[in-house]
Amino acid sequence: MDRTDNRPNGSSRLFEPVSVAKTFRLPNRLIMAPMTTTAGHDNGEISDEEIAYLSQRAAGGIGTIMSPACYVHKSGHAFPGQIGVHSDDMIPGLTRCTEAIRKNGGVSILQIHHGGNAAKSEFTGHAPWAPSAVQNRTGTSEMPTAMTVNQIQDVISAFATAARRAQRSGFDGIELHGANTYLFQQFFSSFTNKRDDEYGTQTWENRCRFAADVVIAVRAEVGPDYPILYRVSPEEPEPDGYTTEDVVELLRRIVPLGIDVVHVSTWEYGTGLYPEPSPGQHTTLRIKRAVDVPVVGVGQIRTPEQALRVLDDGVNLVALGRVLLFEKDWGVKAQSDRASEIRTQITTVEEVDQLDVPPKMKPYIRRFFPDRI
Repeated sequence: MDRTDNRPNGSSRLFEPVSVAKTFRLPNRLIMAPMTTTAGHDNGEISDEEIAYLSQRAAGGIGTIMSPACYVHKSGHAFPGQIGVHSDDMIPGLTRCTEAIRKNGGVSILQIHHGGNAAKSEFTGHAPWAPSAVQNRTGTSEMPTAMTVNQIQDVISAFATAARRAQRSGFDGIELHGANTYLFQQFFSSFTNKRDDEYGTQTWENRCRFAADVVIAVRAEVGPDYPILYRVSPEEPEPDGYTTEDVVELLRRIVPLGIDVVHVSTWEYGTGLYPEPSPGQHTTLRIKRAVDVPVVGVGQIRTPEQALRVLDDGVNLVALGRVLLFEKDWGVKAQSDRASEIRTQITTVEEVDQLDVPPKMKPYIRRFFPDRI
């Protein structure tokens, strides 16, 4: 779309197509962020309710629809109702999902995931697998067992096979979930990784090895042109937490191995755990300036004006999360100068019941109502 389009809300920039990877274009700059809805079947198959929910957002003008986190190996199953991509049995349902999204004008990305110490024995049948026998920071996870090198290799292979299943199912790309305290982050963080072997944190090569090995394996499986995104949390709290500068070093090592887009996972875009080193140097921007691939900004973005500020920063793509639970037609309303009609919050329990989300998701939304939504 022409940049000279002077609509009153200036939202036309959000709807420009964007090239990523070598041969792939996204319809616009808007991405539906991955959000777990607990709507999958007990065996990991995607449900009709989940498919309807995702494809509705494509019909509502969001160009790229990202799935909830899908476990690649049964040992990584972390949530009730979590979708799996651990078996060929998942392919028919996932194919129905990509077809529905494509029919409604969107492209689709499958986010692939392993919970690490966040996995639950009620789903896996055993204690969680993690880099080391270390619980999460809040002490609320089960006590994991330290993975053997053979188990690490099994999980690396599972990521590659899962990516191939995504490709076979018609997904336009995959995202490696390297953020939000899950397995990739657990290997990178000195808080959760106490290993003294080649997957420990004593050297940069070792510290980045798990992520690098997965990227190499996935790229070999899906070929040179299939888009691979990588989601990363840009910093961790002390003690033994990592910094944005550490993440920049990680990305410097793994992006050249085959990453096409970096997705910076922040709770609120433009803010971080620590003060900016100087004005205009928040975590997403520091990462954007350090990599030569498109970057996604995310975090509490609810209005077109907020989304445009992300683009004003020079960040390429904008992911919308929670607001798309409330407003399935966000993109259509933003593009047609109806931004004032976008529902950015809910104020009554009755509104929760009316949301176009999978029914299994509504109790979780009610649980956080009204303080956190």
